[in-house]
Amino acid sequence: MFLLFLPALGMAQQANRQHYTGLNLGVSVIQEDLREGYAYQPFTLLAETSLWLIGPVSVYAEGQFVYADTPIEPGAVYETGLNMGFRYQAQLSERWLLGAAIGAGPHYITLNTESQAPGFIFSDNFELGFSYLPPARDWGINLRTRFRHISNAGFKYPNLGLDNLFVIIGIRQQI
Repeated sequence: MFLLFLPALGMAQQANRQHYTGLNLGVSVIQEDLREGYAYQPFTLLAETSLWLIGPVSVYAEGQFVYADTPIEPGAVYETGLNMGFRYQAQLSERWLLGAAIGAGPHYITLNTESQAPGFIFSDNFELGFSYLPPARDWGINLRTRFRHISNAGFKYPNLGLDNLFVIIGIRQQI
């Protein structure tokens, strides 16, 4: 009986050991209230790709573009940056991956608050989520949560940092 399932087990072990690229959209669902009296609630667009694979662990690079609308002039604020990190993917079944990631990288932010100076910052990310891989396809769907902290490492005052919890949905493709 076990021999009947052997081919399926071999297929299930491959998806978490293949290179991938993806495009994800995130919205902040828990955010910090700023001293100015409003919450910083950004939306983020994330373009990612794996660079190296070490078994179920990938080293990845991720470009981020972030937008938020604020009630204070100039209204629209932006962030942009590049993160690198490590992502572990456990193969739960042939179609499901459980992933955990940690990453960091330099960013630039236009937001000016009493909590965080504008300009050069660092973004630190911790992520947990799932990827669904439809049968006979080389693409899939991501659903993740991400805690993010941004600050400038003390290069410029103020530097209290900003924290957000994002819910992220996107697509991924095996390459």
